[in-house]
Amino acid sequence: MPPTAAAHPGTSNREPDRRTRRREQTRSEILDHALQIMAEDGAAGLTMARLARAMDIRPPSLYKYYPSLLAVYDALFRRGQLANLQALRDGMRGAAPGLDAVAGAMEATGRWAVANPVLAQLLFWRPVPGYQPSAETFAPAQQIIDLLRSALADAAARGQIHPEAATDAGMELLSIMHFGIISQHLANDPDSDWDHGRYTRRHREILALFINAYPPRT
Repeated sequence: MPPTAAAHPGTSNREPDRRTRRREQTRSEILDHALQIMAEDGAAGLTMARLARAMDIRPPSLYKYYPSLLAVYDALFRRGQLANLQALRDGMRGAAPGLDAVAGAMEATGRWAVANPVLAQLLFWRPVPGYQPSAETFAPAQQIIDLLRSALADAAARGQIHPEAATDAGMELLSIMHFGIISQHLANDPDSDWDHGRYTRRHREILALFINAYPPRT
């Protein structure tokens, strides 16, 4: 048998990688345009036809990247959750274990929500009828919950708060207070920044109220 022709040096894997990078870049650009449309018309105002026009492509070409509008929302949800998770980790980095880490995480994620209101609404509200995030897409949110619960357990171990603060009931109460402020801001004071917002400037009071609900053992 004749020898198999060898690929040109350095080109065997380059073209597939290049195609993959171009595809991922286009998928990211589609999400950028989707966010812009949602900022203008609301989350439910996004359509595949509008998105294709914004991209200056025909709708069938758009479906090569996302098979449905719900798939676009799911990709946006994942992007937002990953960014929110990174903000939480950044807020915890360098903080002392316990309540300092909880405070840093909550402020960092709150600031992220204020800076990214369109994604925050998709993550924390349910503005799109019929859309539910997939289990894979929701996974970063579970990591956020686990990290916060662990930080609360650290705080309880250090005598800063009652151990029940790290239970489901404690996590629910902390979530209500945290996201209550975020929701009030997004709905009623979206033009203010984090430090001067009517609601967000009171975010620092949350931990004191939470400790009052779960005082440390004497």
